[in-house]
Amino acid sequence: MNPATNQPKTMLGAVFHPGNTDLVLDKKHPVRQPGKGEVLLKVAAAGVCHTDVFWLSGAIGSIDPNTYIMGHEISGTPVELGEDVDPKTAQIGKLYSVLSVAPCVTTGILGQDGGYAEFVTVRASQLVEVPAGVSKEEAAIASDAGVTAFNAVKVAAGLGQGGQGKKVLIFGIGGLGHLAVQYAKHFGATVYACDIKPDARKLALELGAVEAFDLLTLDKKIKEENFTVDITIDFPVTSQTFAFASSALADKTGKLDINRKPIAVVVGLSEETLTFSSLNALLTNVQIHNSLYGSRDDLVEVLDLFAKRTIKGVVTAVPLEKVNEVLDDLRAYEIHGRRVVIPSHHHD
Repeated sequence: MNPATNQPKTMLGAVFHPGNTDLVLDKKHPVRQPGKGEVLLKVAAAGVCHTDVFWLSGAIGSIDPNTYIMGHEISGTPVELGEDVDPKTAQIGKLYSVLSVAPCVTTGILGQDGGYAEFVTVRASQLVEVPAGVSKEEAAIASDAGVTAFNAVKVAAGLGQGGQGKKVLIFGIGGLGHLAVQYAKHFGATVYACDIKPDARKLALELGAVEAFDLLTLDKKIKEENFTVDITIDFPVTSQTFAFASSALADKTGKLDINRKPIAVVVGLSEETLTFSSLNALLTNVQIHNSLYGSRDDLVEVLDLFAKRTIKGVVTAVPLEKVNEVLDDLRAYEIHGRRVVIPSHHHD
């Protein structure tokens, strides 16, 4: 233990090394003491995001020369305050959700270690107090999955201005999509869902979707029943889901209605190239909106919705030591809802 701070000098951390597809579990990773305006957090939970898989695949990570602990979806409790940190804004032992320093991107690109560890040092300004009734697991996923899905539904899709009468089709009922279903319903929309996995479709129905399709069923419904929605929100973002979204948004009457402005919201990271005809876009008047993360106010609102149980996180917790198993399950699309890793804190 560090005699000056009574905090450990080293900890367990899951470290990214350039070129590795798995994280390296380092039991002696140094704990960085908080500097001016910073707080040392004891990590309570850290959500495992599909962005991490994208990074480790080499799509981006192969060009990153740095070594660091990954994990950007964090909840934790302050154990030490740096210089100039107001004790009222970072209370020792209180649970906080951490507003991501780099939205849905590994923190290492900014030279910082992330939350796949026993401790993490963050700016005090990133901390958002977690209200009573919200678990450490939900507090973690709120900080990224919760905020990202919320911004996509409320702002990019425009449902925050009133969702009554709107029909929304959500692609991908995973860590973000299962929250988006609930947000859209909360704002008054009629929600449809599409996912290749039967358990994900079942979850969508349990959370408020009126119908849930696989791709073949959706294709049949569009072609044979002229199924049309006002808004699509695409989390997988593949050329296939984008094509289905375009078809579902198109007016089936064959008449151009300039007052009808269907919206296609694109959220997830993808290496695929999405194509569309400019003529078709003009004739259908489809508006294509991208969505990235959200604001501090969004996180406060998301945590409040969790506290009121208006929104429920479907979360499974596993030990930090199993983070690579979680990443493998993400690669295989075998995650139900969201999964978080929990440090064992052997130093306690």
